[in-house]
Amino acid sequence: MNNGDSVLQVENLKTSFRTKAGIVQAVRGVSFELNKGEVLGIVGESGCGKSVTAMSVLRVLPENARHDTGRILYMGKDLLTLPKKELRKIRGGEISMIFQDPMTSLSPLMKIGRQIEEAILQNTQGISKQDARKKSLDMLKKVHIPDPESRYNCYPHELSGGMRQRVMIAMALSCNPRVVIADEPTTALDVTIQKQILLLLKEMCRSMDLSVIFITHDLGVVAELCDRVIVLYGGLIMEEGTAVELFEHPSHPYTMGLLDSIPRLDQDKGEKLMPIPGSPPDLLAPPDGCPFYARCKYARRICIHEKPDVITLTESHSSFCHLLREDAPKNNNPFADITKSRERGEPENG
Repeated sequence: MNNGDSVLQVENLKTSFRTKAGIVQAVRGVSFELNKGEVLGIVGESGCGKSVTAMSVLRVLPENARHDTGRILYMGKDLLTLPKKELRKIRGGEISMIFQDPMTSLSPLMKIGRQIEEAILQNTQGISKQDARKKSLDMLKKVHIPDPESRYNCYPHELSGGMRQRVMIAMALSCNPRVVIADEPTTALDVTIQKQILLLLKEMCRSMDLSVIFITHDLGVVAELCDRVIVLYGGLIMEEGTAVELFEHPSHPYTMGLLDSIPRLDQDKGEKLMPIPGSPPDLLAPPDGCPFYARCKYARRICIHEKPDVITLTESHSSFCHLLREDAPKNNNPFADITKSRERGEPENG
């Protein structure tokens, strides 16, 4: 799995939650790697396992969560078995997280400059308070907060939503991490501010050579920011590939459904968006087969009872769909051309 450039490898991760209703199987065997300098998008609807996967990496899940199987390897260390003392050294310093809502992540009782300063002091050995303050101001400048000396002494409620999110980015990057996990950091912002934050994140990622896991339900954000994408549904990976491959050659009905539900520049004015009918599966009792079969207009009987194997389309593109098997029926199969080209020895995405 490790290609030599990977900084993080997630292997067969299964995470569940104990509830009064039973065991919720939120993540059911997810494997992927994050490469150096890469922005990896994890996309899917609410409840598909995106945030649980991300929070599993840093073990910041609630007490009723448990990791049933799997490994999360960072620089050769398994974060799931690492003692808490060692994990604290990595969390915030080497792997940091940008959360969705700054108002629940920032302390309302502490000035924002002081909060960044505390993060630096906690995660940087031997740094003085004076140097930590200087670096805090420098980070506020880097994230383009106007008049940083004045804003340094503001409380979170005195800033706009966009400014608060910039503070969160400054805090996450203040200790020069190798890996950043961004959990839907633009969801609560209006479109104009969202665009500014995405451009800022792109600028910071490139200038600091960061490896980023970007969690989102928005494929527009994926197109703007991500190099490679994982599509999650029902706690399982449905498709994985470069952003270009997923947009130009979607190879799972769920990915196709997500793409059909977002507006396009070439779309006719009167053309309606096509939402995916139905609801995600109940993960208290997840289906035996493909979790998408109940909502898939191309589903076959095998989809109900048998999980699909991975189908490799290119070196970087794979899909978990029975319709891509060489023996799959061609009738009512959106991927019939792919299976035909495979039979002729042609490249699938050719």
